[in-house]
Order: sequence, then structure tokens, then C-alpha cells
Amino acid sequence: MTSRATKSGLSHLFVVGMVLLLSACAASMHSPAPMDLQHIPQDPQAFIDVTHGDHALIPFNDQQRKADTLRTRHYLPWHSTGPLETTQHPFWASDWINNQPVYDATLSPLPPAQRKALLALAQQQTYPSCQQPAITVRRCSARALPTSAPLFHNPQRPGQGFPFDQLQHAALPANTPVLITHQSSDRAWVFVESVAIYGWIQANAVAKVNKDQIERIETLPLVGVVEDDHGVFDADKQRRFTCRTGMVLPLLCQGQHTATLLIAVADEKRCAVLREATIAAEAVAPIPIPLTPANLARVAAPMMGQPYDWGEQFNGRDCSATLRDLFAPFGVWLPRNSSQQAKMGHVIPLSDLSPKQREQMILAQGIPFATFISLPGHIMLYIGQHDGQAIVLHTLWGLKTTSLFGKEGRWLVGKTVLTTLQPGMERNVLWRSIGDLRSRITQMSVPLHTAQSVEED
Repeated sequence: MTSRATKSGLSHLFVVGMVLLLSACAASMHSPAPMDLQHIPQDPQAFIDVTHGDHALIPFNDQQRKADTLRTRHYLPWHSTGPLETTQHPFWASDWINNQPVYDATLSPLPPAQRKALLALAQQQTYPSCQQPAITVRRCSARALPTSAPLFHNPQRPGQGFPFDQLQHAALPANTPVLITHQSSDRAWVFVESVAIYGWIQANAVAKVNKDQIERIETLPLVGVVEDDHGVFDADKQRRFTCRTGMVLPLLCQGQHTATLLIAVADEKRCAVLREATIAAEAVAPIPIPLTPANLARVAAPMMGQPYDWGEQFNGRDCSATLRDLFAPFGVWLPRNSSQQAKMGHVIPLSDLSPKQREQMILAQGIPFATFISLPGHIMLYIGQHDGQAIVLHTLWGLKTTSLFGKEGRWLVGKTVLTTLQPGMERNVLWRSIGDLRSRITQMSVPLHTAQSVEED
């Protein structure tokens, strides 16, 4: 009797202990950061080879051609005779909300009446309804439907729900050339197109430009913004907008302490008015900046630790926005999403290799600060090695976790970091596995090389 009671008590204690252990482990995933963030210097300048850091990654003539391509694409919306070729499936979200379960801001299924109202606002059947060159006058979100309200996939699934608003395409910086090709039925929204981004923006965020204004703007050299959060002030000292790394703006003159820009503001009829404005001289540099690892590291350094922001909806960046903004001041144009960025330049498939072989290939053939590493839905920049492991710069939402019983979750990181290809693996245990990034890598690519490239026109 005593033996049976003892065994029963031990079994009960074992079950209780396992429950407490598993609960503690699950809870702890929200506390300490992956060990990589503590053991790896979180400054890309620490990975610069002192003997080659100032060597150009590509010949200057090649870089200048890329800068010319960036300039052409920047202004292309003003010279298009209709919707841009890059605007594919402009009404994909209409099909989505019609054919799949969709959840609103309360994480409840979207009511049929709201679905019908959104479709009516978009007036899909009349697209394109206009063709008007324009310019944004403030930073604005490009949306898949004419609404600021978010829509989500099933929020019960890992990696869905907030902040992954499926209607958020990206943010358009202030003074971005666009083409207006459509408007909502209530005229509160316009559909705009640029080479990298298209979508619905609020009508008061844009101003129409005429031929004379286009000609004046396009005769000026371009500068790239190399530091976040610098204000642009007009002659009356009014702050017109705030600049972020990666913005491209026309330069009137460069002084010792300030640079004078030509910017556009809107009048009461939503027509553009060109004005001179100033910004701190250290915030901008003529495009293209010499493309060296040291210069790339200097521009990237202030980005470290910045919050992850899906679609740039809260003034931050996601993985592809980080790379796009990093390379723009160097005259390198990149598409907006990670899947398209992964196709740039010379591509080396890695899917047929084992996870270990993939990392070995990256270490053997990757060019620090010039090689992209891609996996489904994510992209990273290879910057060198640390203790024999590849180091990547990326804006990371979280690490995939799988419980003993197969339940998926996320270990939230939520910022721009430097890691190995196995972040968090020190906490890979029997009852919880951490996803090895190496097992999901599909390819590496060198966007600066034009072999097999889709970059050049």
C-alpha cells in the first residue's frame, strides 16, 4: 500500500514538475535575448577588414551606371504613358478579402458590409481612371485598399496578426515622384505608382506637378540621406518633413554646415509649389557615395537596434526596407520586397546543400557587405565572419520555435541586429526547438554583379 502510494505521489510530482518546467521555458522565451546579441559586436564597423575596408566593391564606372539606373527609375513615373509595368496585380487585396478569411483591427472576421464598402471605394472596374504626374509632400503609407484600417490573416497563427497588416505595402518618403492613376469613389484616396511601390495614399499627401517643375527638378544632381531624423526647413524656418536614410532628393548647393535642397509643397488646390529648403550638411551626400565596406558599415551603424516595422507603418523598417535604404545613397536601386531583392545580381542556389554546407558556401564565396542571404519571407546582408561563423545584418521580427508537441511560436527579437545563422540555438532543448536559419536558406546573391541580373533596364 505504501509502495503504491509512493509511486502515485512520485508520478504526480513528475507531472507537476514537467508542467512547471515547460511553463517556465515557454515564458522565458520573452525575456533574454539570443546569445548572439550579447557575444557578437552590434556594430557593423567592427567587421571591417582594415586592409580592404576602403577598397571599392565594384569599379567606379559600374557604380555610376547603377546610379544612373537609380535616377532613371526614381523619375520614371513622371514619364510613363500609363500604369507602370512594375504595378502587377494592383487589386490583389480585393480578391483576397473576397475569397479568404480576413480579420479586422479587433482580430474578428471582417463583416460583409465592410468588405462590400471597401470594394465600392476602390472602383476596380474603372482603373486606370487618370494619369497625373505628382509628388508626395509628406511621408505616407501605400495601402492595398483605400483605408487606414488594418486587415490580417488568421491572428491565431504564428507570425500573423499584429503587426502584420496585410494592407500595408510600404511607406513613400516625402518628395517621391509618383504617377496618380486612379482615385477612390469618395476622392479621399488616390492610387499612386512608382517603380518600387504602388498603392493607395491619402489624397492630401500628394501634389500635382507640371512639365516646367519636372524639368527644373530633373536638371539637379541628387543627394542621398545618410542619417535618420534630420529635419528639412524652408526659408521661413518651417519644418517641412523629416528625412530618413535612403531618401533621394534634388540638391541646389552644398555648404559647409547646410545643404540646400529643392523641395515641393502643396498649395490649396493640391498643386506643387517648389521651394528652397535646408538640411544639415552631414545628413546628405552626393549620389553615389564610394561603394566600400567601410562606407556601408558607417551608414548601417546607426540602424542597429532600430525596431522592426512591417511595411514601415510606424516610421521604422522591415528586412527589405533596411537593405533598400542602406544601398540607395550608394546609387544602388533595390526593389521593395525581399523576394525581388533576392533575384538581384548573380544568384547562387543553396537549396540542394545541407545546412552546414550552405554556411560553408557563404563563407567561401560570399563577399562581405555585398552578398544577400535569402530565405522565404526574409533577407539578410552577409558582412563577414566571427569565430568561423557567418555574420549577417538583418531586421528580424522573431525566431521560429516548435514545442515538443509540434506547436509553433515565435521568440521575439523585433529589431535590426547582427547574428550568426544560428541565433538562439543555445536554447534548443528536448521540449523546444529553435529554428536554424541555415535550414531555410535558399540562395545567396550578389546584387552588385550584373550576371543573371534583372536590375539593369
